[in-house]
Amino acid sequence: MKPILTLLILFAFIMATTPVALAADYDVELVVPDGKKSKETDATLKFGENSFTVDVEKANYKQNSKTFNYADIKVADYSYSKKPMLSGGGAIATALLIGFIFALPFLFIKKKNHWISLQTEKDFAVLKLDGSNHRAIRAELETHGVKVAEIKEDEKKKKDKDK
Repeated sequence: MKPILTLLILFAFIMATTPVALAADYDVELVVPDGKKSKETDATLKFGENSFTVDVEKANYKQNSKTFNYADIKVADYSYSKKPMLSGGGAIATALLIGFIFALPFLFIKKKNHWISLQTEKDFAVLKLDGSNHRAIRAELETHGVKVAEIKEDEKKKKDKDK
């Protein structure tokens, strides 16, 4: 009995002191330009130590991947809504970056989805998250120092009315 107990204690000690890197990949959809419209394309979100990458699965998008350093993220907005919702400053900066190309297709979306919009000084990504992975993705970003603001549809409508 003592040898088994000793082995279990030794195993627990090794597991507790050894850094285990569990690299998780998440299936998401990246919103990409498609002429004057936008479309959602399958992608994989991969988290690293200092950065994360969004790998587009299909080669029909001009850019196969986007990499963002955690330290470079200026705005990270999460919403559960029919279209991606952005904070005030994020909305203005994103509008300057992408114009109004993305606005039209989202007007016709009926179902609520989980969205996350990420923005750096020079780049951005709008991701549609899976209902089963949105919490894990938000937690992963927060773990790496990225503050994710949650924007609620009712609050956004009220703020827009007040303006």
